[in-house]
Amino acid sequence: MPLNTIVPIALSAGKVLLYRFPNQPKGGFPQHGEAGEFTPSAVASPITDPAYWEGRYTLCPLRLRLDDGATLELQDAVVAMTRTKQITTTQVVGMQGTVKEYISNGDYDINIVVGLQGTEDGKLADVYPVDALRELRKYLEVDKPLQVQSAFFDVFDINRIVIRSVSITQDTASNYQELEISALSDNEYNVVSTDY
Repeated sequence: MPLNTIVPIALSAGKVLLYRFPNQPKGGFPQHGEAGEFTPSAVASPITDPAYWEGRYTLCPLRLRLDDGATLELQDAVVAMTRTKQITTTQVVGMQGTVKEYISNGDYDINIVVGLQGTEDGKLADVYPVDALRELRKYLEVDKPLQVQSAFFDVFDINRIVIRSVSITQDTASNYQELEISALSDNEYNVVSTDY
């Protein structure tokens, strides 16, 4: 490597300038093959003025519905999903790797973290969310698929889930209770038989 490729310049004892590459414009690296100055932007900061958020939807509400039409809207629900395709692999003698046979897309394995807040007369209050927890429990203990709707679920065409498990640890420090729901996506199928 030629000596002039990277040249540090000493300013004083223990201080050096940044390395400068030959034929490189001053100010930073070119973007997408174009030479130009690197211009920093202001550091982002959260908007803490309550007036800014008034009337804005900042969460993605999740709606649960029972077969009888009863509906519950959860304002504080975060969904995580995983989907594994069903693939059969077959080993063949003398071949590196395996032969893959696509069977189907698997169910979505869904994890939902729900936060419930204590309220009195429709306003947030410094009380444990007993009523909200009781109401949610009615939906979680049904023995059939549960209808769901949110903007996030709509993207993945999910409108029914089956609850597998619920995990909750009592929170006594505030008026907030968190619980975790494990579920599987569920689609309606029409099975047709020609054997009879």
